[in-house]
Amino acid sequence: MSGLDGYLNDHLAGASAAIRLVERCRSREPDTELGRVLQDLLGEIGEDREVLKRVVGALGGSANPLKRAGAVGVERLGSLRLALPVVGVGSPQAARLEELEVLSLGIEGKHLLWRALGRLADSDGRLVGFDFAGLERRAKAQRDRLERFRLELAAAAFTG
Repeated sequence: MSGLDGYLNDHLAGASAAIRLVERCRSREPDTELGRVLQDLLGEIGEDREVLKRVVGALGGSANPLKRAGAVGVERLGSLRLALPVVGVGSPQAARLEELEVLSLGIEGKHLLWRALGRLADSDGRLVGFDFAGLERRAKAQRDRLERFRLELAAAAFTG
């Protein structure tokens, strides 16, 4: 596996874990504004993952199921934070805050991925036709949509 193939597979695995995280967070917020934002993000993250799969294919690589399974396993362990307070962060609000922060960090990583691939596309014809600039803008918009909720959760977790 080349360095680029490994890098892309790490992002594919992260996308799979992010989808599980968003589904879990959304299930606790079905009828709220955050729940609606998470529902939209779920679709977009799925679309982004499909684009990334096409990028991997265009570069001659293939998805690594072991990396995906590992990332999903780590995400499942993270879900224990709410179920088992002894391994958690001390309060349900703080755990929810950390979940949104993990999601936000993953989206920022995706933003940086699209930027790196956009730069690579300048010299690699196999990447012609992918709208990396548009994907980069979408990742930034995704992160911006989460930020208000992250800040609200921080206030709820650490005041009163």
